[in-house]
Amino acid sequence: MRPFLLLVCRPMGTIADMERQEMLDRGGIEADELVSHRLDLPGPLPRLDDYSGVLISGSPYNIMTADKAKTTAQITVEEKLADLCDEIIDRDYPTLGLCYGLQVLTLRAGGSLTRAHAEPISAPALTVTEQGLTDPLLRDLGPSFRSYVGHAESVGRVPESMTVLASSDIVPVQMGRITENVYGTQFHPEISRDGARVRIGLYGGVYYDAEEHDKVMAECMNAYTEDSILPTFIDRYRS
Repeated sequence: MRPFLLLVCRPMGTIADMERQEMLDRGGIEADELVSHRLDLPGPLPRLDDYSGVLISGSPYNIMTADKAKTTAQITVEEKLADLCDEIIDRDYPTLGLCYGLQVLTLRAGGSLTRAHAEPISAPALTVTEQGLTDPLLRDLGPSFRSYVGHAESVGRVPESMTVLASSDIVPVQMGRITENVYGTQFHPEISRDGARVRIGLYGGVYYDAEEHDKVMAECMNAYTEDSILPTFIDRYRS
């Protein structure tokens, strides 16, 4: 059985460590079934054929930041991920891009990003589109569900090859599928309550107004968030 590949798009630390563990826990897979590849380090790109599918992590990086303001690590991550996403899209390789992952996939498929639909850390209601109701990853969820979000950028112009599977009042594209097997979510199906609690503690003044801490914490801790999307992806593509 081939493992899954996790493309790590963030610096190592508390969030990166927690992110991997949550993918294991929420995805229902063992540690040896998930191979992490840090895109901020030098070295060759991974060989997709060695893996059942690909998971693309979230990231603190904003793609629309001016190039002169980007760190060397961010530029390295963007360049490597762009090359991999081109191959993923060209081959329709089973992939689930989370937040930042959706954004890079959108750009490489010919779409654009915007900062007009930013969301603070929260757990909004998401609506499954007509196409999403029949998609293998969403068809058992019903017409709506809640999940954790928090981002500055999101999909602007939708690529021709993308089918929008979920949206919300603020964000037109909360989930999309490029061709048949390449998925991306603007929300975070991998984040647990504990993960949300840690992020709220670390991201005050970044992804929400620090003065709103108690309100944000209450909303996120009291929300039932959907956790079936990641294991459904894993089960569908495990090989």
